[in-house]
Amino acid sequence: MHPSLRMVASGLVSGLVSGLLSGACFDFDATMAGGPLVDAGGDALTDASVTDSPQSDGPVDASVDATDGGPVEASGVTDSGTPTGPYCESLTPPDAGLFFCDDFDEHPLPGSWNTWVETAGSMTETDASAVSPPNSVDESTIQLANGQVVNVALRTSFNPVPAVPVTLTFAFEVEPVQIDPAAGAAIILGAIDFLDGSGDRYTVGLAVNVANGLPALALGEQSGVVSGGNFPDGAPPTFVNHPLAPNMPLRMNKWSQVVVEIDWGATSIEGKVIIDGTPALAVPLTMTVVPTSLQIGVGTSFVTTYDGGLSPVWEVRYDNVLFTAQ
Repeated sequence: MHPSLRMVASGLVSGLVSGLLSGACFDFDATMAGGPLVDAGGDALTDASVTDSPQSDGPVDASVDATDGGPVEASGVTDSGTPTGPYCESLTPPDAGLFFCDDFDEHPLPGSWNTWVETAGSMTETDASAVSPPNSVDESTIQLANGQVVNVALRTSFNPVPAVPVTLTFAFEVEPVQIDPAAGAAIILGAIDFLDGSGDRYTVGLAVNVANGLPALALGEQSGVVSGGNFPDGAPPTFVNHPLAPNMPLRMNKWSQVVVEIDWGATSIEGKVIIDGTPALAVPLTMTVVPTSLQIGVGTSFVTTYDGGLSPVWEVRYDNVLFTAQ
Protein backbone atom coordinates (compact mmCIF):
# COMPACT_ATOMS: atom_id res chain seq x y z
CA MET A 1 0.00 0.00 0.00
CA HIS A 2 1.33 3.32 -0.98
CA PRO A 3 -0.15 6.85 -0.42
CA SER A 4 1.19 10.05 -1.90
CA LEU A 5 0.65 13.76 -1.71
CA ARG A 6 1.82 16.04 -4.52
CA MET A 7 2.81 19.68 -4.74
CA VAL A 8 1.82 22.08 -7.53
CA ALA A 9 4.58 23.46 -9.78
CA SER A 10 4.73 23.26 -13.53
CA GLY A 11 7.71 21.59 -15.13
CA LEU A 12 9.36 20.14 -12.01
CA VAL A 13 10.02 16.44 -11.56
CA SER A 14 10.54 14.59 -8.32
CA GLY A 15 12.09 11.19 -7.69
CA LEU A 16 10.73 8.12 -6.05
CA VAL A 17 10.45 8.15 -2.28
CA SER A 18 9.01 5.17 -0.49
CA GLY A 19 9.03 3.43 2.87
CA LEU A 20 7.71 0.07 3.92
CA LEU A 21 6.50 -0.16 7.48
CA SER A 22 4.42 -2.78 9.25
CA GLY A 23 2.43 -3.67 6.16
CA ALA A 24 1.82 -0.08 5.06
CA CYS A 25 3.81 2.04 2.63
CA PHE A 26 3.19 5.79 2.75
CA ASP A 27 4.54 8.09 0.09
CA PHE A 28 3.74 11.78 0.32
CA ASP A 29 4.71 12.94 -3.17
CA ALA A 30 5.31 16.70 -3.11
CA THR A 31 2.43 18.90 -4.11
CA MET A 32 4.88 21.47 -5.42
CA ALA A 33 7.83 19.31 -6.38
CA GLY A 34 5.53 17.47 -8.78
CA GLY A 35 6.30 14.28 -10.65
CA PRO A 36 4.60 10.89 -10.59
CA LEU A 37 5.81 8.24 -8.20
CA VAL A 38 6.86 4.83 -9.44
CA ASP A 39 4.95 1.90 -8.02
CA ALA A 40 7.06 0.52 -5.18
CA GLY A 41 5.38 -2.86 -5.27
CA GLY A 42 3.83 -4.27 -2.13
CA ASP A 43 1.30 -7.02 -2.06
CA ALA A 44 -2.00 -6.38 -3.80
CA LEU A 45 -1.90 -2.63 -3.15
CA THR A 46 -0.16 -0.06 -5.31
CA ASP A 47 0.31 3.68 -5.68
CA ALA A 48 -2.18 5.89 -7.49
CA SER A 49 -0.28 9.16 -7.47
CA VAL A 50 -0.42 12.04 -9.93
CA THR A 51 1.04 15.42 -10.66
CA ASP A 52 -0.40 18.52 -12.17
CA SER A 53 0.36 22.08 -12.94
CA PRO A 54 -1.84 24.84 -11.53
CA GLN A 55 -3.60 24.91 -14.90
CA SER A 56 -4.70 21.27 -15.02
CA ASP A 57 -8.00 19.60 -14.27
CA GLY A 58 -9.59 22.34 -12.20
CA PRO A 59 -10.07 26.08 -11.94
CA VAL A 60 -7.43 28.25 -10.32
CA ASP A 61 -8.08 31.41 -8.36
CA ALA A 62 -5.40 33.77 -9.66
CA SER A 63 -6.40 36.52 -7.24
CA VAL A 64 -4.47 34.98 -4.33
CA ASP A 65 -1.02 36.51 -4.05
CA ALA A 66 1.31 34.02 -2.39
CA THR A 67 4.01 36.65 -1.90
CA ASP A 68 2.10 38.46 0.82
CA GLY A 69 1.66 35.46 3.06
CA GLY A 70 -1.66 34.29 1.66
CA PRO A 71 -5.23 35.46 2.02
CA VAL A 72 -6.69 36.79 5.24
CA GLU A 73 -10.39 36.58 6.02
CA ALA A 74 -11.98 39.66 7.52
CA SER A 75 -12.95 39.55 11.16
CA GLY A 76 -16.67 39.57 11.87
CA VAL A 77 -17.28 40.16 15.60
CA THR A 78 -19.23 42.71 17.57
CA ASP A 79 -17.60 45.05 20.06
CA SER A 80 -18.51 42.55 22.78
CA GLY A 81 -16.75 39.75 20.90
CA THR A 82 -19.91 37.92 19.83
CA PRO A 83 -19.58 36.26 16.41
CA THR A 84 -21.82 37.83 13.77
CA GLY A 85 -21.40 35.30 11.00
CA PRO A 86 -20.04 31.88 10.07
CA TYR A 87 -16.93 30.31 11.49
CA CYS A 88 -14.25 32.33 9.71
CA GLU A 89 -16.03 35.61 10.35
CA SER A 90 -16.00 34.82 14.06
CA LEU A 91 -12.19 34.75 14.13
CA THR A 92 -9.92 37.75 14.53
CA PRO A 93 -6.75 37.41 12.45
CA PRO A 94 -3.57 37.99 14.47
CA ASP A 95 -1.59 41.18 14.07
CA ALA A 96 1.36 39.19 12.69
CA GLY A 97 2.01 35.77 11.20
CA LEU A 98 0.06 33.73 8.66
CA PHE A 99 -3.70 33.29 8.81
CA PHE A 100 -5.91 31.32 6.42
CA CYS A 101 -9.52 30.26 7.00
CA ASP A 102 -12.27 28.77 4.87
CA ASP A 103 -15.65 27.53 6.09
CA PHE A 104 -17.03 27.16 2.54
CA ASP A 105 -20.03 29.37 3.34
CA GLU A 106 -19.22 32.75 1.76
CA HIS A 107 -18.06 31.92 -1.78
CA PRO A 108 -18.03 29.12 -4.36
CA LEU A 109 -14.94 26.98 -4.88
CA PRO A 110 -12.05 27.59 -5.19
CA GLY A 111 -12.57 30.73 -3.11
CA SER A 112 -9.33 31.65 -1.36
CA TRP A 113 -7.49 28.50 -2.47
CA ASN A 114 -4.79 28.69 -5.15
CA THR A 115 -5.64 25.33 -6.71
CA TRP A 116 -8.73 23.17 -7.09
CA VAL A 117 -8.28 19.83 -8.88
CA GLU A 118 -10.76 17.03 -9.57
CA THR A 119 -9.01 14.14 -11.30
CA ALA A 120 -10.81 10.81 -10.74
CA GLY A 121 -13.16 12.39 -8.25
CA SER A 122 -14.91 15.54 -7.16
CA MET A 123 -14.47 18.26 -4.55
CA THR A 124 -17.80 20.07 -4.23
CA GLU A 125 -19.62 22.29 -1.77
CA THR A 126 -22.63 20.62 -0.14
CA ASP A 127 -25.33 21.50 2.37
CA ALA A 128 -25.87 17.82 3.28
CA SER A 129 -23.83 18.19 6.48
CA ALA A 130 -21.73 20.94 8.06
CA VAL A 131 -20.18 21.97 11.35
CA SER A 132 -20.84 25.63 10.57
CA PRO A 133 -23.92 25.67 8.31
CA PRO A 134 -24.83 25.90 5.59
CA ASN A 135 -21.95 24.32 3.67
CA SER A 136 -19.03 21.93 3.84
CA VAL A 137 -16.89 20.43 1.07
CA ASP A 138 -17.52 16.86 -0.02
CA GLU A 139 -14.62 14.88 -1.52
CA SER A 140 -15.61 11.74 -3.42
CA THR A 141 -13.35 9.49 -5.47
CA ILE A 142 -14.40 7.21 -8.28
CA GLN A 143 -13.62 3.49 -8.29
CA LEU A 144 -9.97 3.23 -9.30
CA ALA A 145 -8.15 0.50 -11.19
CA ASN A 146 -4.63 -0.48 -10.14
CA GLY A 147 -2.25 2.31 -11.19
CA GLN A 148 -4.96 4.80 -12.09
CA VAL A 149 -4.16 8.35 -11.00
CA VAL A 150 -6.26 10.41 -8.61
CA ASN A 151 -5.93 14.02 -7.53
CA VAL A 152 -8.88 15.59 -5.72
CA ALA A 153 -7.90 18.51 -3.51
CA LEU A 154 -7.81 22.18 -2.57
CA ARG A 155 -4.37 23.69 -1.96
CA THR A 156 -2.87 27.11 -1.26
CA SER A 157 0.68 28.40 -0.81
CA PHE A 158 2.49 30.94 1.37
CA ASN A 159 5.69 32.82 0.67
CA PRO A 160 7.89 33.65 2.54
CA VAL A 161 8.09 31.04 5.28
CA PRO A 162 7.78 32.59 8.77
CA ALA A 163 10.94 32.88 10.82
CA VAL A 164 11.57 30.39 13.62
CA PRO A 165 10.68 29.90 16.37
CA VAL A 166 7.13 29.48 15.12
CA THR A 167 4.12 27.24 15.73
CA LEU A 168 2.23 26.10 12.63
CA THR A 169 -1.33 24.98 13.31
CA PHE A 170 -3.37 23.27 10.59
CA ALA A 171 -6.88 22.41 11.78
CA PHE A 172 -9.97 21.17 10.01
CA GLU A 173 -13.20 19.33 10.70
CA VAL A 174 -13.54 16.01 8.89
CA GLU A 175 -16.42 13.56 8.46
CA PRO A 176 -15.67 10.14 6.92
CA VAL A 177 -18.79 9.12 5.00
CA GLN A 178 -17.53 6.08 3.10
CA ILE A 179 -14.16 4.30 3.41
CA ASP A 180 -12.41 1.20 2.18
CA PRO A 181 -12.73 -1.11 5.23
CA ALA A 182 -9.76 -3.29 4.28
CA ALA A 183 -6.95 -3.35 6.82
CA GLY A 184 -4.34 -0.73 5.98
CA ALA A 185 -6.44 0.95 3.28
CA ALA A 186 -5.43 4.59 3.04
CA ILE A 187 -6.32 8.04 1.78
CA ILE A 188 -4.59 11.38 2.38
CA LEU A 189 -6.61 13.91 4.40
CA GLY A 190 -4.29 16.92 4.40
CA ALA A 191 -0.68 18.03 4.51
CA ILE A 192 1.80 20.86 5.02
CA ASP A 193 4.57 20.97 2.39
CA PHE A 194 7.85 22.89 2.68
CA LEU A 195 9.85 23.82 -0.46
CA ASP A 196 13.34 25.20 -0.89
CA GLY A 197 14.48 27.35 -3.80
CA SER A 198 15.35 24.27 -5.88
CA GLY A 199 11.97 22.63 -5.41
CA ASP A 200 13.27 20.03 -2.94
CA ARG A 201 10.61 19.54 -0.34
CA TYR A 202 9.66 18.12 3.03
CA THR A 203 6.07 17.10 3.77
CA VAL A 204 4.14 16.43 6.97
CA GLY A 205 0.90 14.71 6.02
CA LEU A 206 -2.08 13.24 7.87
CA ALA A 207 -3.66 10.12 6.38
CA VAL A 208 -6.37 7.62 7.17
CA ASN A 209 -4.80 4.19 7.71
CA VAL A 210 -7.73 1.83 8.28
CA ALA A 211 -7.57 -0.48 11.30
CA ASN A 212 -10.34 -2.80 12.48
CA GLY A 213 -12.58 -1.48 9.72
CA LEU A 214 -12.40 2.07 11.10
CA PRO A 215 -10.57 5.22 9.91
CA ALA A 216 -7.49 5.21 12.14
CA LEU A 217 -4.84 7.86 11.41
CA ALA A 218 -1.13 8.17 10.70
CA LEU A 219 1.19 11.17 10.49
CA GLY A 220 3.88 10.83 7.83
CA GLU A 221 7.11 12.69 7.09
CA GLN A 222 8.45 12.47 3.57
CA SER A 223 11.24 14.21 1.72
CA GLY A 224 11.76 14.44 -2.02
CA VAL A 225 14.33 16.06 -4.27
CA VAL A 226 14.34 17.48 -7.77
CA SER A 227 17.87 18.90 -7.74
CA GLY A 228 19.97 15.81 -8.33
CA GLY A 229 18.63 12.89 -6.32
CA ASN A 230 20.01 13.69 -2.86
CA PHE A 231 19.96 16.49 -0.35
CA PRO A 232 23.16 18.56 0.01
CA ASP A 233 24.51 16.27 2.74
CA GLY A 234 24.15 13.29 0.42
CA ALA A 235 21.22 11.77 2.29
CA PRO A 236 18.59 10.15 0.07
CA PRO A 237 14.88 11.05 0.21
CA THR A 238 13.23 9.60 3.29
CA PHE A 239 9.90 8.50 4.66
CA VAL A 240 8.99 8.14 8.34
CA ASN A 241 5.56 7.01 9.50
CA HIS A 242 4.03 7.85 12.88
CA PRO A 243 0.82 5.83 13.36
CA LEU A 244 -1.69 7.05 15.88
CA ALA A 245 -3.21 4.59 18.31
CA PRO A 246 -5.65 2.42 16.34
CA ASN A 247 -8.17 2.72 19.18
CA MET A 248 -8.50 6.47 18.43
CA PRO A 249 -10.07 6.38 14.94
CA LEU A 250 -12.18 9.09 13.42
CA ARG A 251 -15.91 8.58 13.89
CA MET A 252 -17.81 7.40 10.83
CA ASN A 253 -20.56 9.76 9.64
CA LYS A 254 -19.76 12.20 12.43
CA TRP A 255 -17.60 15.30 12.50
CA SER A 256 -14.24 15.31 14.24
CA GLN A 257 -11.79 18.18 14.55
CA VAL A 258 -8.22 17.21 13.69
CA VAL A 259 -5.27 19.50 14.38
CA VAL A 260 -1.73 19.06 13.07
CA GLU A 261 0.62 21.29 15.03
CA ILE A 262 4.30 21.80 14.24
CA ASP A 263 6.36 23.46 16.96
CA TRP A 264 9.41 24.62 15.03
CA GLY A 265 12.33 25.87 17.09
CA ALA A 266 15.89 26.84 16.31
CA THR A 267 17.26 23.39 17.12
CA SER A 268 14.30 21.00 17.11
CA ILE A 269 10.86 20.40 15.61
CA GLU A 270 7.95 18.56 17.21
CA GLY A 271 4.82 17.36 15.46
CA LYS A 272 1.54 16.90 17.29
CA VAL A 273 -1.88 15.55 16.34
CA ILE A 274 -4.94 16.48 18.38
CA ILE A 275 -8.35 14.88 17.80
CA ASP A 276 -11.43 16.60 19.23
CA GLY A 277 -9.25 18.36 21.77
CA THR A 278 -7.48 15.18 22.91
CA PRO A 279 -3.72 14.90 22.29
CA ALA A 280 -3.18 11.80 20.15
CA LEU A 281 0.46 12.03 19.06
CA ALA A 282 3.63 14.01 19.84
CA VAL A 283 6.83 13.07 17.98
CA PRO A 284 10.10 14.73 16.96
CA LEU A 285 10.28 15.67 13.29
CA THR A 286 13.27 16.05 10.98
CA MET A 287 13.12 18.97 8.55
CA THR A 288 15.15 18.06 5.44
CA VAL A 289 15.10 21.38 3.57
CA VAL A 290 15.70 25.06 4.25
CA PRO A 291 12.27 26.14 3.02
CA THR A 292 11.47 29.34 1.18
CA SER A 293 7.75 28.60 0.75
CA LEU A 294 5.11 26.30 2.15
CA GLN A 295 1.75 24.94 1.09
CA ILE A 296 -1.30 23.48 2.80
CA GLY A 297 -3.88 21.20 1.26
CA VAL A 298 -7.01 19.22 2.05
CA GLY A 299 -7.97 16.30 -0.15
CA THR A 300 -5.93 13.55 -1.71
CA SER A 301 -3.67 12.40 -4.50
CA PHE A 302 -3.65 8.86 -3.16
CA VAL A 303 -6.29 6.19 -2.74
CA THR A 304 -5.39 2.54 -2.12
CA THR A 305 -5.97 0.43 -5.24
CA TYR A 306 -5.95 -3.32 -5.78
CA ASP A 307 -4.41 -5.64 -8.34
CA GLY A 308 -7.12 -7.18 -10.45
CA GLY A 309 -10.02 -5.11 -9.14
CA LEU A 310 -11.45 -1.66 -8.58
CA SER A 311 -11.00 0.18 -5.31
CA PRO A 312 -14.07 1.15 -3.30
CA VAL A 313 -15.32 4.72 -3.48
CA TRP A 314 -14.11 7.00 -0.68
CA GLU A 315 -16.18 9.96 0.51
CA VAL A 316 -14.88 12.48 3.05
CA ARG A 317 -16.27 15.89 4.04
CA TYR A 318 -14.31 18.92 5.27
CA ASP A 319 -15.33 22.09 7.07
CA ASN A 320 -13.76 24.99 8.97
CA VAL A 321 -10.20 24.80 7.64
CA LEU A 322 -7.84 27.03 9.64
CA PHE A 323 -4.10 27.54 9.23
CA THR A 324 -2.00 29.87 11.38
CA ALA A 325 1.71 30.48 11.87
CA GLN A 326 2.66 32.47 14.95
